[in-house]
Amino acid sequence: MDFDIEVSITPEKIAQMYQINLSDFMNLLEGKKVIRDEKTILFVIEDYISALKLNKKKSPTTIEYYITILRRFAQFLLSRQTQYRMYDLTEDLFYEFLGTCKPLKGSDLKPRTINTYAAIIGNLIKYAYTRKYITEDLKNRFGRIKDEILPKYIPNEIIPKILTQAKKSKWPFLNFALIYFMLGTGCRISEVANLRISDFNIYEDLIYIRNGKGQKERYVPMYPQVKQIIIDYLKRTGIYKWDIRNNEYLFTKRCIKQRQPLSVSNIQYMINHIFDAIGVKGKYTIHSFRHTFAVNALKEGIEIYDLQEILGHNNIETTRIYTKRHPKDLKASVMKFPFPLEKILTNVMGIGDPHHD
Repeated sequence: MDFDIEVSITPEKIAQMYQINLSDFMNLLEGKKVIRDEKTILFVIEDYISALKLNKKKSPTTIEYYITILRRFAQFLLSRQTQYRMYDLTEDLFYEFLGTCKPLKGSDLKPRTINTYAAIIGNLIKYAYTRKYITEDLKNRFGRIKDEILPKYIPNEIIPKILTQAKKSKWPFLNFALIYFMLGTGCRISEVANLRISDFNIYEDLIYIRNGKGQKERYVPMYPQVKQIIIDYLKRTGIYKWDIRNNEYLFTKRCIKQRQPLSVSNIQYMINHIFDAIGVKGKYTIHSFRHTFAVNALKEGIEIYDLQEILGHNNIETTRIYTKRHPKDLKASVMKFPFPLEKILTNVMGIGDPHHD
């Protein structure tokens, strides 16, 4: 004899009643055997930080940034006074954490910052999965926010003002050479600070970039104008003959006995002072020189895949950002050409004809 039994309680209520994970309960009902470790998020964070400190692939700056965000996330979890397991790491928990993060400017975190935080948490999950702290990859829980930020490049009319002000600064030859070099190579500030004289190969017309982003190496072509400016700068700082064996730093303030390297913060300070002097501080950053190089290279017809190699991008989509133009530049470019239907409309309908009423 068959009986129809109606159950009014849902699996969600049962899981909540007995304080068990809903996924675990559903797997049990479906007869799936899933072994889950009870590692907490805090445990995995500390373990991951220890591994990061031994990492040789990421740059020290990247590692320091990762640790800062992970420590901030750990403090957030501690404030909740709950022992969160890795399987409790959901998008909702992530966004609750973001709500406690305050940006330096404005009231909300920018999409790019949120994506960076999500990438760090994603790497934490990947680490846990690799170490078998979890039996399934949870990275898909975190979606990427579409970021349509246009590259902030410097207009052509502003560049001469920057270079002219560089010649009036406290370190005129150094600042002029630095800015010209970044505009002509697209190198990152950290790469520029680390350049050696031997890297600037004037015979091969190639610049060797050591320890770029992700500890990667690459070569950047040397434009004749950049070559001449840097050779002139080297002569003014006591280097009259280029030698491939010379491993002293290329850019320096102190060059009497030994060429002392410039720090990234030192370069930022000098360039920001120049920006301030011509009234554009806050509108552009040192990274704008890299954006400017990329945009102008594409304007002149360089192949995007060649530009990808020069800039050292892993993903071509990162390079494609530079194909997006600022509205005023797009307008100026389009207005060089007639409206495609102008002749047809004029001849057929008289639109645009000054004699048409």
